[in-house]
Amino acid sequence: MTLYCDVDGTLLDSSARHEKLLRDLLAARGLLWPAAAPDYLRYKADGHSTKAWLMLAGFAPETCAELADAWRTGIEQPEYLALDTVYPDTLPFLQAMRAAGRDVVLISARQNADALRQTLARCGILPLAVELLVVPPVHADRRKAELLRPRIAPGDVMLGDTEVDKSCAELLGLPWIVLDRGFRSAVYWQAHGVQPAHDLHEAARRLQNLP
Repeated sequence: MTLYCDVDGTLLDSSARHEKLLRDLLAARGLLWPAAAPDYLRYKADGHSTKAWLMLAGFAPETCAELADAWRTGIEQPEYLALDTVYPDTLPFLQAMRAAGRDVVLISARQNADALRQTLARCGILPLAVELLVVPPVHADRRKAELLRPRIAPGDVMLGDTEVDKSCAELLGLPWIVLDRGFRSAVYWQAHGVQPAHDLHEAARRLQNLP
């Protein structure tokens, strides 16, 4: 039995680099962080894009487009990847999966697979997984499903934190569990009729209860 597990927002807390990069991009252009705008990370977790947040904050459309493009280009630069940290429950969860005889295959949508591997090794995650699979970020749900389709077997499960992971599981006919602590909030999931797990402890309990 294999657990196909997303990385960012599921095992790794990568939220700090998302905001730090945007703050740096604004500062480099002499623009102030809009104090009156909604909380950036919470707004994104509710299902909105960086560009949508910039528009809501009142920046000119051309500025929003340019900043959003620069953000996508810079989000995996080494100085920002260094900000990623492991959630406190990640390593105990992965150790428990191994003890229970469930293989963990990591699957992530990233531009730079080598950089992700380095981060996972630094955080102690890589030795607890049997494999790391990486697909490009565009159409990630379909790309993940195409990669996993020849591998899946009865008893396999998908674990993640966004609609990409849920969609991938549904394309494959796999049961799935999503978290609300990463890049999609409880508000987002409830609006879509989904009851998320709050952390990996709850995810582990749900795994035990799956048929």
